[in-house]
Amino acid sequence: MIITIKKGATRPEIEKALSKLEKRKQKSSLKKYFGSLKRGLDGLKYQKEVRREN
Repeated sequence: MIITIKKGATRPEIEKALSKLEKRKQKSSLKKYFGSLKRGLDGLKYQKEVRREN
């Protein structure tokens, strides 16, 4: 996302633009998905199998 702040913008205008950025940032957060996949797998064991390591 691009926010354009014109030269000579007042402080409230800048704060408004930055608040829009914060709102957008909160909507696209992936924290709500973190840890939601329950596969019953050991992560290290899975990586070794995929990479064919012993």
